[in-house]
Amino acid sequence: MSEDRWILLGIVMSVVLLATAVVRWSRRRPNRDPDNAETLRLPKITAVAGWLVAPVGLLLILSAGSGAMDPEDRTPMLIFGIVLFLVAALLVAGYVNWYIIIRDDEIIQRTVTRKLRTIRYDNLDKCRKSSNGAASMLKLWGYDGVVITFNAGAFDASPVLAALERRQTPGR
Repeated sequence: MSEDRWILLGIVMSVVLLATAVVRWSRRRPNRDPDNAETLRLPKITAVAGWLVAPVGLLLILSAGSGAMDPEDRTPMLIFGIVLFLVAALLVAGYVNWYIIIRDDEIIQRTVTRKLRTIRYDNLDKCRKSSNGAASMLKLWGYDGVVITFNAGAFDASPVLAALERRQTPGR
């Protein structure tokens, strides 16, 4: 193996180890809102990633608009810069706006568009558990049409699962 391949392998392994460490750290320490202790937010790495990607997208947009290069090279750079900037804006907006509150009698979720969704456990119509790789997703439907989807592995879903188990127990 050449020296370049060893360097590339080292970089890839470092990135994988760093990403694994960040994911494990964020699972062990959930990001709680300082104003309301029961509110769980997205991991802080979401906002950090958004703020790191935004300047790269902005730089690509500005350099494509400067006119200093061939017009055929500017269009893909402009499109990629806009996409990066929009992804960064979505990551930061998701971090700022999204949260979930899991209580003993209800679950409340605020979406990225700041819409509040609430399902009381006695108003729970159906539930579906799915797993895509490491994430175990839980989708809840209320009788009034409200739908809440969240990662049950990242957030403590034990009150929700206990309420579902109580509902399925005969005689209750």
